[in-house]
Amino acid sequence: MESFGQQLLPSLYVVSWLGMTTPRLDCHVYVLRGSDGLLLVDCGTPWGYPRIVENMAHWGLRIEDVRTILLTHAHVDHVSGGGLFKRHGAEILCHREIASAVECQWETALGKDGDPTSWRIDGTLGDGDRIGRCDFAVEVLATPGHTRGCLSFLIAVDGQRCLFTGDLIMSNAWPGWHGDPGYCEADIVASLRRLCGVGFRHLCHGHDALLEDGGALFHKALAAYDSGAWDAPGSPLRVPVGGRHRAAP
Repeated sequence: MESFGQQLLPSLYVVSWLGMTTPRLDCHVYVLRGSDGLLLVDCGTPWGYPRIVENMAHWGLRIEDVRTILLTHAHVDHVSGGGLFKRHGAEILCHREIASAVECQWETALGKDGDPTSWRIDGTLGDGDRIGRCDFAVEVLATPGHTRGCLSFLIAVDGQRCLFTGDLIMSNAWPGWHGDPGYCEADIVASLRRLCGVGFRHLCHGHDALLEDGGALFHKALAAYDSGAWDAPGSPLRVPVGGRHRAAP
């Protein structure tokens, strides 16, 4: 990753990445540049926010031009910086199931002294919704498993269909962090099987590099699951996280 992120397509940038400010608490923040403003997928953390602003400026992207932010799920590394973007007028949308959890993170990050509207979700999304923002057509897909209320977004960027999946699956074909109370392996498998039927060119992860053959990654993950590798000795999914193992389906 370049020191200011990377331009992935003419209108698609990544301006935050794992390890940017802390070893484990940064995610990929994607910026899609439209003719009437910027659309973001996830927004990072408060401590990463100054660096995100700096990285955007390097690519000629202004924080004041952020119109909408789509949240993939409610984990702190993906959403806790959202209130800072809202101070510049950004609209933030997420799954209805996680709205209150996201707002609690913003209130904690900003304190109670600011404008209360700075820690309120502007709208909620559900499976099958289709919205238009910043000249981009967004198809919303419910893909639970990593935690509750996870969404993926299918967006055509520069004529190429990009699928933004948050932390559903990593580039090594393993599920991501499995310590959340809402983690459900059965839901991950169902989400992966569903996405195998979605046509797209680029897979945009929450923490990993852009992949041009993301469909193959889904099939690899499902093959590992079907073969029992996820349950085999030495599987990272057999290691307890935060005092717990894997959530029951």
